Amino acid sequence: MGKIIVLGSANMDMVMLTSRIPEIGETMQGEGFFLSPGGKGANQAVACAKMGANTWFMGKVGDDLFGQSLLDGLSGYGVHTDYLMREPNVTTGVAAITVLNGNNSIILDGGANNNVTPDYIRGYEQELLSAAAVMLQLEIPMETVYEAVRMLKGKVPIFLNPAPAVPLDDDILRGVDYFTPNEIECRVYTDVEIRSADDALQALDVLRGKGIRYPLITLGEKGIVYFNGTENVYREARKVVAVDTTAAGDTFSGTLAAMIIAGKSMDEAVDLAQSASAIAVTRLGAQEAIPGVGEILG
Repeated sequence: MGKIIVLGSANMDMVMLTSRIPEIGETMQGEGFFLSPGGKGANQAVACAKMGANTWFMGKVGDDLFGQSLLDGLSGYGVHTDYLMREPNVTTGVAAITVLNGNNSIILDGGANNNVTPDYIRGYEQELLSAAAVMLQLEIPMETVYEAVRMLKGKVPIFLNPAPAVPLDDDILRGVDYFTPNEIECRVYTDVEIRSADDALQALDVLRGKGIRYPLITLGEKGIVYFNGTENVYREARKVVAVDTTAAGDTFSGTLAAMIIAGKSMDEAVDLAQSASAIAVTRLGAQEAIPGVGEILG
């Protein structure tokens, strides 16, 4: 199988469960605190690797204990870390995550992720151009995302998960092959308020009008809409009891890319990605919650 390069963020997640969100100035008791390797880029790389893809991660961590832990964790899941750099005198990215009734609120400190610069990826131009696919998110500097799209447009399939959502130039969107916002993120790119499947299908057409080859909009418990190359499709979500949604979108995006590169049709890839995401939300944590390929194919 060809090489999938995931260019993105690696964070250490600091997770705590709560019965409600505290008010400003209030101190309250939480429970179940744990550390969990995360970051949207690293999570998607783990999802790809767990699906059997030949996965390489490109990014930066700090020269600290969290950085070493993230590097070891990625390697342990089978992700190649040759392109992952340790940045001296910089902290590793961290995410403070509060989980309330299975839904999460997140505060990020990018740390070393902020040092993933255009110059850094230019040093790996040949490696990127030789990949079967490159995956991007928006937790690294925007100028680096833009540089990657310009470098790879029309040459390598680009999977872009626009999270956290920020406006993107239309010429950049025209370079994206697979675009996977959720219904909230999608509003930034379409100005469509999604309250129903019909709204989502309308937003899908707006994204297609921007030149994106295969837009997909995840709708949480309401399902997904996507363009399969021939027609727009709506699919309902799997019915599960969510425990922690932290890695749901990353699981979907990574599984989708792995299955597309493995030769699955869009419809097959979406079905498997939905299955993987549904399993992930029934478990606490990020990377450790992502299922293996045997769990969705078996």
